[in-house]
Amino acid sequence: METISFHYGRHIPKVARALYFHSWKSILTIAVQVVFIAVCMVLYIRNDSLILLGIAITLVLTTLMSLVMRTLLLPRILGSDTRYNKEYEYRFDAEGIRFDSEQVQPVGWGSFTRVWENKNYYLLFQGQQNYWFIAKQSFQDAAQEDRFRAFVSDHQKIGSGVIW
Repeated sequence: METISFHYGRHIPKVARALYFHSWKSILTIAVQVVFIAVCMVLYIRNDSLILLGIAITLVLTTLMSLVMRTLLLPRILGSDTRYNKEYEYRFDAEGIRFDSEQVQPVGWGSFTRVWENKNYYLLFQGQQNYWFIAKQSFQDAAQEDRFRAFVSDHQKIGSGVIW
């Protein structure tokens, strides 16, 4: 059984930001908001309607508040949660992964609905919103990471880029 460990709380803000900026849901939300702002501004310029200007300004403020909340405040709140302010040790083998040293049975690789990676992390999703992450820097060497990838790849495709 392979073992990796890392300080979970230090990585939560980076993972939360990466997940936000690489999910289709977030990208589409921002795109729709920008389109509405542009439409309101064009209509305001053509019709000189203060109501449309007010709507455009409200949409800009709402979009900015959403970005600040999702990329600054929420990651900071999650990172300061005392439950995560410690070193976590994961153990994995061909059967699955143990996220907790007291966990008797590993979570089987097949129970993950999808696996995603970027240059710094692996995210192991269980359902739509629940996920575990592993910092790539926590692997002892490239061979250990290759073994991890092989175990995961036997059951799931490891995706990258934008998350569906």
